Amino acid sequence: MRSPAQSLDAKPKPDKPLVSVVIPTFNRNRFIERCVRSILDQTYQNVECIVMDGGSTDGSVQTLARLAQADPRLRFVSEPDKGEVYATNNGFDLAKGDIMGVQASDDFYEPDAIGAAVKFLLENPDYIGVSGDARYVDEQGRSLNRGVITYRGEMSKSKVRKILILRHKSTFACHGAFFGWRNRLLQHGKLNPDFSVMPDLEFYSRLLHEGERIGSVRRIQYNFTIHPGMGALKYAAKVEAQREMLHQRYQMKCYHEFLWLTVGKATSYLMNPYRSPFFEGLLWEFRIIRAQLRGTSSPKQT
Repeated sequence: MRSPAQSLDAKPKPDKPLVSVVIPTFNRNRFIERCVRSILDQTYQNVECIVMDGGSTDGSVQTLARLAQADPRLRFVSEPDKGEVYATNNGFDLAKGDIMGVQASDDFYEPDAIGAAVKFLLENPDYIGVSGDARYVDEQGRSLNRGVITYRGEMSKSKVRKILILRHKSTFACHGAFFGWRNRLLQHGKLNPDFSVMPDLEFYSRLLHEGERIGSVRRIQYNFTIHPGMGALKYAAKVEAQREMLHQRYQMKCYHEFLWLTVGKATSYLMNPYRSPFFEGLLWEFRIIRAQLRGTSSPKQT
């Protein structure tokens, strides 16, 4: 196993490295232009946007063709695929940037998000990547006055289990805000299809376990759209099953699970400045439990 120092690229980094953003999508025409524009209109302009479309039939392809004709920094592929993880991994193969990120097609960046991430990575070359915070918005992009944060403490190999406990059901590195050095990331492999609904948590845990470090930009970097069709609501049962797989991988015992359910839950809530109001969040938890007991999908959040 190589050390983090051995994984650093030998050649010096350019002052304005190319940043590739991969967007997996399928039938999200009502959101796709907003997402793509948030990349092409960044204050940091040395970017390429790669959209992996799963063969949409809702007008997405026509929208992407129009946008690509106007701006050559956008490339897209539209063909049937095996889902989001496979599409993202195929997008990694097409990326040319020194730095790489992934964005969901229904979400969108803050105007200076990429510049902030590039600045951190250039100033901290021992980190493989960096993430930031997310604001929850409705389908029209209006703030819901809540969101989620990237873990504030040290993110390294010795902290993996602690982070999994303290972040409870939240990923410790917000996926849509993550950017990392492409060559170093791919040395650790791509997203794991076995974690189809939470590939980000598995991937970032793997990076840390293999000796890498992830940093945090303590500011809102992107906007996470809450809507009925979002995967976190549709596949709640799969999320829990895959989370259990991850807990087993990192040898979480009964007392770890107890801490995860108690201390982790409280810490994850209290340390989040963008958290939901207490009673609203409590009602949401009860609705999830009721839905799981009935064997139905997760309820809609109000």
